[in-house]
Amino acid sequence: MNMKATLTITSKGQTTIPATVRRKLGLDNSGGILQMNFNEHKGELVISKSTSIDELSKTLSGYIKPGIKPLVDADAFYQANRVK
Repeated sequence: MNMKATLTITSKGQTTIPATVRRKLGLDNSGGILQMNFNEHKGELVISKSTSIDELSKTLSGYIKPGIKPLVDADAFYQANRVK
């Protein structure tokens, strides 16, 4: 579903994201963090929800085969597997 909204920019460069969009992004009344990407060639500004570390961990965990112990100490792994 695409949503379009017109945002007004104040003289201080501030804007308000409509409540319907904030709800869709899962942002509560205390605020939140969004990412911004400006494509200068297209003159396009894209604002998106930041991925939390918990969401990223959950996504990446889906790629680990069952029974595989996750790597938690890269240095220990390197030391155990380096060629001598």
